[in-house]
Amino acid sequence: MGEKTRKNLHDAYTGESKAVVRLKAFAAKAEEEEYEAVAKLFRAVAESESIHAYNNLRLLREIKDTETNLEEALASERKIAEVGYDSFIAEAEAEEDKAAATMFAYARDVEERHAKLYEGALQHMVTDTVPAYYVCSVCGYVADTVLPEKCPICGAPEDKFFAIE
Repeated sequence: MGEKTRKNLHDAYTGESKAVVRLKAFAAKAEEEEYEAVAKLFRAVAESESIHAYNNLRLLREIKDTETNLEEALASERKIAEVGYDSFIAEAEAEEDKAAATMFAYARDVEERHAKLYEGALQHMVTDTVPAYYVCSVCGYVADTVLPEKCPICGAPEDKFFAIE
């Protein structure tokens, strides 16, 4: 694959991935405002964009065997938790943006949790177990096996978690 094509596939993957998140947020807002038809359209287009992103990632040959994917996901989580968020937090605090600093801190702490979950996933592969996972809708914390009464990162109550099927 040529260098320009690789860059274009990566840029397309990034753009499509961002579109998925943005459209899901738009769908949630449309639902909140009781525009179900528009919310459904946003969700449909988000799924379409997700297919585009997946196809770009596939062509980039970034999807490997599960063990390699886990190792790469673990390395990525560790890197962003250690490198990215601390500077984001410091800059938000310097600009006196408490909300952004808090969200960056939540994300950093949750990224560290993701790394631990990836480490445990290899054991789940060996024992052929499928744990339950619950995600905090406030900060993104992922609990495995047991639904916490309160989020250990942001303090959100149990009813703010949703199960992953």
